[in-house]
Amino acid sequence: MSLRNVKTLLGTAAAAACLFSVTGQQANAATLSPNWSYTIDSFNDGADLYKVGSKSSYELYGMAMKEENGKVFVAINANLALTGQAEPTHPEVQDGNVGWGDLFFNFSGLSFKDASAQEKLFGIRFAGTNDSGAATTGLYSGVKAKSVGFENYSYSRFSKYQNWVENTATDSNGQHGKVGFGDLTAAEAKDYLTKKNGVVEDTSYSIQNVIATGNKVGDIQALSAGELASLNFAQYSATGSQTFGFKFDRSLLPSGDALISLLEECINDGIAVKVTLADNEPPTSIPEPSAVASLTLLGLGLFGTQMRRRAYPTVKVAK
Repeated sequence: MSLRNVKTLLGTAAAAACLFSVTGQQANAATLSPNWSYTIDSFNDGADLYKVGSKSSYELYGMAMKEENGKVFVAINANLALTGQAEPTHPEVQDGNVGWGDLFFNFSGLSFKDASAQEKLFGIRFAGTNDSGAATTGLYSGVKAKSVGFENYSYSRFSKYQNWVENTATDSNGQHGKVGFGDLTAAEAKDYLTKKNGVVEDTSYSIQNVIATGNKVGDIQALSAGELASLNFAQYSATGSQTFGFKFDRSLLPSGDALISLLEECINDGIAVKVTLADNEPPTSIPEPSAVASLTLLGLGLFGTQMRRRAYPTVKVAK
């Protein structure tokens, strides 16, 4: 499938190659910068019974990220609201609402299940109404994940979700959908989410999508209307009815290549994003005016010395 994966790398952003062992290939990851970097998902793989695409309440269109002034910003464009979707006609949904899973950062290079088993994930609970095992919203380290698919009437396996989207559900044009997963193909996403000790384990309700346990290391803040106004998902035809986001301190995460993943509670759609987080840099101090003047004079002095050196070059004398 030809995915509309778009990385906007402006200003100081640079492409960085990172190796994720689960996919066995190199891929360019966006280095977060003060400019929004967009990852666009398939527009017709958010399953809602027999519907996908714009007709579906669960279609996820894309994610955008940036790093600015010591903060990491995350924004999501989708048809699913931050508070989820009420499902009163489905008694299988235990709390009557299907919402977002938690957002995970994986710096380990391991598959999701292996990183989870070793508690090497970082997780963010950003939806306060979801079924996360995290007590409150915020960023957690040392995370082990779990599945809440059964409680939310989800597809029991990734393969069942993909089969339904591509062979049963239809979009507004009457066409079947096609599963994409942001920076991963459907096959890569299945491997990443299901492999355990190198073996695919796509068993009943085994797709982990929320935090089970972890250590809270910091809070998140919802993005304001002004901060969201700088986004432009529509330039990539990402026209979900909902756009929301949050930010957190950059210092809460390590540096390096990360694979980010997000699934809805019902496994009806999801996305993966490859990013590189540069080393944390201390804020640049602004020198006092007197210091600036001294530096200017020093610079002029050095410039004059350099001019004199050019006028009187060093001559090597043979002995």
